[in-house]
Amino acid sequence: MKFSIVAVASIFLAVQAAATPVETAEQAPCPHPRTEVPFYRAYNEGAVNHFYTTNQAEWQNTVGLGYKQEGTAGRVYASQEVSTIPLHRLFNPSRTNHFYTTSETEAVSASQNGYSREGVAAYVFATQVCGSQPLFRLFNAASVDHFYTANWEERNGALKSGYADEGVAGYILG
Repeated sequence: MKFSIVAVASIFLAVQAAATPVETAEQAPCPHPRTEVPFYRAYNEGAVNHFYTTNQAEWQNTVGLGYKQEGTAGRVYASQEVSTIPLHRLFNPSRTNHFYTTSETEAVSASQNGYSREGVAAYVFATQVCGSQPLFRLFNAASVDHFYTANWEERNGALKSGYADEGVAGYILG
């Protein structure tokens, strides 16, 4: 009888330990939730250009430039927080195209190909941590437009309308 109680207790403790997440050096710490901000999205149909910002005033000013406000793409960070990386914003005036990337190499390459740096659009996660979700990056070569969304159905709709999948730009909060 003592053996079976010990065996059951050992199995119970083993199952509990397996079910309980263990902090490891590989798990990224999450920033404080109060530091999250909306990642505003706007679209200019005439110029075929998507625009994203954490600055509400900048987003509101896009209306005067022919953009339609489309709400938010999700929540990000306006300043560097633990476990986040910069999402660089670049703009090509001859193509009227905003481009966002977490890759410094891509940013440098874009800068050498007609894009000017406009700073950091937001801070995002490099990997899926802290309850984040992918921010999909798509590109339409015919209209020269980069489009970013965390919405799976919206991503699939863009793919059906001529956009190519360019992977995940980073990870944001819903």
